[in-house]
Amino acid sequence: MQTLQQQRARFALTQVKAVPAADREDFKRQAESFPAMIRMNGLGQAAAFYFSKREKEKNKDAREMNAYERLYLLLGEWLTKPGQPYASCENLLQGITQQNMHAYRLAQAEALLLLDWVKKFAKAFAGEENV
Repeated sequence: MQTLQQQRARFALTQVKAVPAADREDFKRQAESFPAMIRMNGLGQAAAFYFSKREKEKNKDAREMNAYERLYLLLGEWLTKPGQPYASCENLLQGITQQNMHAYRLAQAEALLLLDWVKKFAKAFAGEENV
């Protein structure tokens, strides 16, 4: 049985490895700034900002995600997993806007813990071709 910290690390590693090599440097930059934005503005404001910066659909069949969208979706996937603060929600913004303040505080703390791993792995794999 893995600890929650190990589960966070495994999830973060899997997500970072899935970032295309050409996008890793930008992903690393955004991953480094996301936790600071959460600390300064709160999870809700930071998540809304990252959600708003996603690239709009250009071509429905071949749409690439930018770093903002990857990080927003990564965090949303983690925080809506069973056992997480927004497990009963469809996505991150729904959780932020529909759950109580206790769940929000737990989600914000959990987000910072997960993003610490994401940041470390993004830095470790930036510039590498095959991971």
